[in-house]
This record gives sequence, C-alpha cells and structure tokens, in this order.
Amino acid sequence: MHAHPSSCRTWATYLAYCCTLILLVINSSLKAQDRPAYFDGPYVFQQKDSLRIKWIERGFPQDTMIARADATVFERDSLPVVNLQALAFPKASTSTYAGVERIVVISDVHGQYELMRKLLLASGVIDTLNNWSLGQGHLVVIGDNLDRGEQVLPILWLFFKLEQQALAQGGRLHLLLGNHELMVMNGDLRYLNKKYNYTAGALRTPYPQLFAKGSVLGDWIAQHQVVVSINEQLFLHAGLSPEVLALELTLDDLNAIFRERILRQPKDSIDADPLLKLLSGEEGPLWYRGYFGDKPLKKGKFGRQLKQYHQQRIIVGHTSQKEIQTRYSGRLIVVDCSIKLGQEGQVLLLEKDALYIIDEDGEQLPLAVVNDPPSSSLQEVLMASTTRPQLVLRTDFLQLSRRRADEEYQAAEVSLRTDDLEHTLPARVRVRGNMRKEVCSLPPIMIDLRKSDLDSLEYLRHDKLKLVIPCQQRTFSQTNIYKEYLVYELYRQINDHGFKTQLVDLEIISPKKEYEMTGFLIETEQDYTHRTGAMVLQSGQASASAVDRQRFLRTMFFQYMIANTDWSVWNKHNLELVKYPDNPRTEFIAYDFDYAGFVGNNYAVPADILPIKSIHDRHFFSYPTTDEEIEEAIVYFLEQEEAIYNICAAADYLDAATRISCQDYLRPFFDLLRDPQRFKRAIGR
Repeated sequence: MHAHPSSCRTWATYLAYCCTLILLVINSSLKAQDRPAYFDGPYVFQQKDSLRIKWIERGFPQDTMIARADATVFERDSLPVVNLQALAFPKASTSTYAGVERIVVISDVHGQYELMRKLLLASGVIDTLNNWSLGQGHLVVIGDNLDRGEQVLPILWLFFKLEQQALAQGGRLHLLLGNHELMVMNGDLRYLNKKYNYTAGALRTPYPQLFAKGSVLGDWIAQHQVVVSINEQLFLHAGLSPEVLALELTLDDLNAIFRERILRQPKDSIDADPLLKLLSGEEGPLWYRGYFGDKPLKKGKFGRQLKQYHQQRIIVGHTSQKEIQTRYSGRLIVVDCSIKLGQEGQVLLLEKDALYIIDEDGEQLPLAVVNDPPSSSLQEVLMASTTRPQLVLRTDFLQLSRRRADEEYQAAEVSLRTDDLEHTLPARVRVRGNMRKEVCSLPPIMIDLRKSDLDSLEYLRHDKLKLVIPCQQRTFSQTNIYKEYLVYELYRQINDHGFKTQLVDLEIISPKKEYEMTGFLIETEQDYTHRTGAMVLQSGQASASAVDRQRFLRTMFFQYMIANTDWSVWNKHNLELVKYPDNPRTEFIAYDFDYAGFVGNNYAVPADILPIKSIHDRHFFSYPTTDEEIEEAIVYFLEQEEAIYNICAAADYLDAATRISCQDYLRPFFDLLRDPQRFKRAIGR
C-alpha cells in the first residue's frame, strides 16, 4: 500500500496497534506456527475524512486508518491493487438498454478468480493487464460471485475497476445480485469458505459487517440490480416464478425493492412482509428453480413471462449445468456451467442476432439451440387452466347460421386467453352437431386452426377445438349448458376414461350482432388419444357383449341415472369405441348428454320406439346383462353416491337452488338402488 506518512497514524502508534491485535489473536486462538498463510482483503470503509482498511496478510490481521485526501493506492503482496482515489461507483439509472452490439455473459463464479480471468481474457472482455477491452460492449455477471471459493475479494475488486473503465469507453458492466450475495449481506453464512470464517475471526468482525453500510464493497453490492433487459433479453440470476409474475412489478420496481427493502435488512422485518418474503424466498428471482426438474414450468407460462415484460429471451444462472444450454426452444439460456468447481467454464456471447459459447481456451462455437418437441396441444393447455379461459370469436355468425346444413367452414379470428397464454389466431369455423344444429339458434361450433400457427407457438398440431354453446341466448339455455357440463364431470367420476371438458367464457363478435355467453370445450379425439394412449376406433362394429363389461354396465347405469336414452350400441350413437393398450377388450365412452332429463332441454323428446312419454322417465336399455353384473354395478354406484352429490354441490357455476335440484333429481335413482329387487323389477328383469 502506498500512502504518505502524514496521512497515517504515527508509525509508533501504527506498530503498537498492529502488535496489540497480533498478540490478542495469537493468545486467544492459534499458535503462530499453526496459523494459515491466508491473504484476504482489502475491506475498505469510508468515514468522514478518512478511510479505514482491513486485510489479512499471511494469516495476520491488519487494520489501518488513512486520511482520504492523502490516500493513493493500496498495493500489498498477493492482494488486489485498489485505487483509493477512485472509490466512487456509478449507480444504475435504468433497468433497460437497447442497441448493444456485443454482450458477454458469465455467472456463478463463486470465488474462482483464476478461471474467471481466463474466460474474460478468452472472450475479449479484459486484456492481459486486467483492463477493460470490450469497448462499447456490455458484460453481464448474473450473480453469485460470493461464497464457496476462496478468491472472492480479487473478483470483486476486479469488477469494481472494470465497471468504471467500461463506462469510460461507452460500455457497461452489469453486476446482478445472486442468492449468495443476498445470503452473505443478510447474515446467512452457510456456504462461506473457511478462509472467510478465519478473516472474520482474525479481524474480530462478523463477516457480514465487512459489507455493512459504509464499506465500499458492501455499499457497491447493495446497489446492484436484480434484473436488467438488454436488447429485449432479460437477465436475472434464477428466474421468474408465476407468483412473482402475478405481482405485475416492473423491472425498476424489482430492483428498487431489493435495493431499498431487502438487502442488509433484518430477517424478521423481511419475513413480516409477505411481498418481501416472497421476493427473497424460494419463489423469488434469486432462488427460483421452476425451469428445471421433473415438472418444469409449462411453455405457456414461460411464454407469458416473455410477453409480460416484452422480452424475446430470458438468460439465467443459479441452476448448475455441465455447459451453457438452452431450454424452451432457445427462449431460455442457462449460463451456470459449474465454474464454481474451478475446472472449466464457458461464457455466453451475444453478437447481434448470433449466439456463441466461448471456453477458457478461446474456442468460440455457435450455441446449439435445442428445439424441444411440443408436448401439449393448445386445447390441452386450455383444459389444464385453473381459471376459466376467455375466448373471443370474430366471424359473420349470421352467415354461419344460414349455412349450417352444409357444415362449410368460413373465415374467422380467434382470441384465447388464460393465466398461462394469450393468442390471437386466424381460423376457420363451421357448425357441428346433430339435432342442435337443426333446432338451436346458437349451434355448436368447430374451430379449425392453422397448423403452421400451432408450429410457431410450439403446440402439437391438433388443430380442432370443439365448442358447445347455449342453444339460445336465454337464461335457461345457459343453465342447461352448465348442467350438461356437470354431467361430464359426473361421468368422469363413474368412468375415469371419460372425455375432458372445460368451461370457457365466450364472446362472438359478428358484423351485425355481438353475443356473450359461457360454453364448454370437449376434448377432441386427437387430444383424447394423446392424453390416454388409447385408440379411438372410427370404423368397425362392437357388440355390448364384446366390450369391457364392467365399464359398459357402469355406462348403462349412468345413462339411466341421468335419464338419458339418446345413445345406442349398434350404430355407436353418442358413444366412442376406444381401445386401451392394457385392456384386451374395447370400451364404449359416452358423450353428448343434451337429451338427458337431468339437463332438461325443451327440444329433447324420447324416441317414438321407446315406452316412455317424457325425457324425465328413466328407461334401462335391454342389452344382455347377468345378475352378477347388475349387483356389482349397484354396489359400485352406491359407493359413489356421496361423491356424486358433492360434485353437484361444488358446481359453483350454477346457482344454489339449481345445485340442490340437481342432487334431488338423482336421489330417486339411488333410493331405488338401495332396494335391489325393486330396481330389477323397474328395469324389467
């Protein structure tokens, strides 16, 4: 260290001070011959007119005070050189940058100074004298310089110098916070290298206090950002969880909250505030690991992150990989390539629209962007939504209605929105259905999407959406649609192989009229096959005796329970014949329950050949069954009675009175089952 003598305490005082500290440490801890020959520091503290500097030299603690005006350069053997006249540091004024032609990215260095330096040299960030050589380019360090390794201070002081040099050349160094910066600054020392535990003991200062307010490095780290956007590419340490996304914070908000309310704050005060606890915890941007593991964040939710922050790509560290890699078809880049092990590493180079990785030997290769094969269809994502999807259909609905008999497609535009996605797509629509197509002013609809659009959105090429809507724009029609949807829910309780459905809030915008209602999507055959692995058999006949008997009997009982006679085996009317790979027999799956007495549509009437006058009259079809099969089905349905009532009671899309009436409609069926002989007489056995 170079400093004018007059700027220090007198040499006698200085020597006495140092000797006192040395004696205290020796007497209280280690013998001199056992002392580790550590070098650490300097830790510089700014006081009114002076600088206090602490360091460890060959295992011995050093502590001195220097007049600020006379301090020049700190320079000691095996320690970073620090310009004591250049301790001011810039404060980030924005979270967003554009027009940067060259960006180098490194993360999770964890005290591995030598390997980090090789990588910065190899990528042209620094020259052999450790000076900035990236010109107007930007270097992004995605957190976790602290902990694990034993060369943390050389890393920090190098970056401290480079940040100033970069600004002088029109470039930028972005040092982002990682979870380990937060841990050390807030007193969590679980991963602290033993060298720094020694430093704390030798200097008789708790390690976090070496980064307390007034310390140059501590104050510098405390104003680092959590997230930065450069050229519409978002950089942060760990990632964005759905919980953080739901807060709808801006990038500036995130950075300000960490800077002003989380870093160097007491744990109790953070835990007492739900917002701060979330942001600093496992779902926060410094800890989140939801892009990885057995159940990574779904593509739709990841796409929503990009959309909400208007970004093309997210670049993170935190979760260690063997090398820099991509996920979500290149829209996520994971930069943590295990530099912390000190063996080898890579940096990421973004140059205009190109992506490269550079290793410590200077080899530069294009980053391989792996296009993950689509795993879900658009309809599957809609079906999986925990909130009701919103669907806007723009088409000439009057023209569509006039051409219903032809079932011809016409042009349309479809907008879809859930918590996880938001798409507006060109489409075609046509009328579908049988009786409803003839009698309803608002018939069911088939939506046909373009496969190329699904490709670009990384969905499976399942291009059809089957939509059921109220028959008319009247309250009772809306109630009946809800009740039909409820029937599908009840059927899946009885038969777990049933088709999935999802309520959707629908707006139809036509040139002369607009409609608002709630309908529901029915799983297409293509999506059913993808979800279950079963084949839907389009051709061929099946007799009641040849299919899976247990499931067939349960379907028969179910149709009787809801008073539905609009189905038939011989022509597979409102039945799909499916074949599961683990079942030697085929199965019938029921659908289309609008004629059920339980639903109560006013256009529904029994077939003339049936011995009933009303759809509310239950009729049990006379397909061959044995007494044993009947008795087994009775037991099964009685076991399901409470669950069925509970599903009705939980159908909050219906008003309370209707939920009760739905349960009351089913009670006579279960009362009949409790008297098996009376039930058998009722069904003609």
